[in-house]
Amino acid sequence: MRLATAWLLGACCGLTLGLDIYDGPKPDLSDTPFGYAATSTGGSTNKSAVYIVSTLADLKEAAALPYTKTIYVNGTIHGNELADGSLADCQTYIDTTGSDNTPNRQFNFTLYILAYNETYTALVNAAAEAGETIEGRDATEYAALLKHQNGWRPRVVATQKSQVGLHLTNNTSLIGLDTSAALDGINLYLSSIDNVWVRNLKLVSPADCFPAPETFPSSWNAAFDAVGLVTSTNVWVDRCLFDCEDGTDNVTFSHNIVRNHHKSLLIGGGTKEADRDLGKMHFTIFGNHFNGSASRNPLMRFGTFDIAANLYSYVNDAEQPADTPADAIFQYHLGVYNQSTVHVRANAFEATGDHVTDTSRLFTVGEATLPERPARICVDSASNSTLNGEAVDMATVAQARVDSIVEGGQAVEGAVLVTCDGVAEEGYELPVVLASGEDVEQYVLANAGQV
Repeated sequence: MRLATAWLLGACCGLTLGLDIYDGPKPDLSDTPFGYAATSTGGSTNKSAVYIVSTLADLKEAAALPYTKTIYVNGTIHGNELADGSLADCQTYIDTTGSDNTPNRQFNFTLYILAYNETYTALVNAAAEAGETIEGRDATEYAALLKHQNGWRPRVVATQKSQVGLHLTNNTSLIGLDTSAALDGINLYLSSIDNVWVRNLKLVSPADCFPAPETFPSSWNAAFDAVGLVTSTNVWVDRCLFDCEDGTDNVTFSHNIVRNHHKSLLIGGGTKEADRDLGKMHFTIFGNHFNGSASRNPLMRFGTFDIAANLYSYVNDAEQPADTPADAIFQYHLGVYNQSTVHVRANAFEATGDHVTDTSRLFTVGEATLPERPARICVDSASNSTLNGEAVDMATVAQARVDSIVEGGQAVEGAVLVTCDGVAEEGYELPVVLASGEDVEQYVLANAGQV
């Protein structure tokens, strides 16, 4: 016990760390937490526990400290930055998995994909049975190599995950020093922790070197998000994109810019996580700019969500240009799923494209199969939303979308209710009350993003 105490004393006093204490100019972040995360306090302002980092190694060291601290990020930190300052590529993760000469270093992503092609593998197997060569190789050895790719993939994925992953601890503030502060290719992970602030940062999710197919060959699933929350509480996120699930609670996502994303915010787990999420998952989504975000703005499961004073800028075209990436095509904004309770008030939608008056994709509904435990959409009648500056009755829009999905057999009658009955007041005040769509647009454009 004495040894442990001595180590902690040394750490808190900076005696065993290579980190730089920071007492210089700080960004003007005058906001205080509000909404469901109003009671969070973030990290320490004690001078001995405020650090500045500009390398991945220092960031990981500071993040792992077991006491209350504030970490300022100076400049761009790359998730693939190695100890010698060089940047890893996908081949690096393969070449550093396991020890020298281990079989998994023969992993090749192209071969991994080819192994899913039944026509191709049938040709390889036929050549092997005939004792022939294929692709300039012994067909029998080549067939065995293809079969191993799927087993080797998780090992190289784990190597990349270890490199790009960053785990925060309780009572931490992670703050960008200025507009150049960015975590580029870092998977920021908040798991089973409490009282964390993440502010004033540009966050870019890592590129998954070795994605796995959900439905081959059309749908692939990347492993990494910019920010992921699992069973964490009292979290205030300023300036970030994040996915959340598994009992996360009391989170405020405010004044962020979410730009040009395919699937932006997934909040809540699947059906198997219902027991863990129900009664938790309280989120305030306020004052954000969803700019060119194709879907999940957010997608909500099981929890209670206050969606207020956000600006949505998007292109709603019937037919996209042929060269438009599939993940850039607008799908929907608010996804109401699995027994969620969603309070909608004073949001501004700014559409361009062929169908600027179309409201059918402001909402979508999914996984709605339990009328005895319905999802609820509550539209605040006192602060309606706007579409291109004109008032839009979000309750009518939501009901029309629910009816359409029920008629199409994709949801059960009564599993999603458009009503404020049974929806409790949030019990907090928002920083400002915005009376019109124009006010929302002006406020968000002035306040969202880094300072």
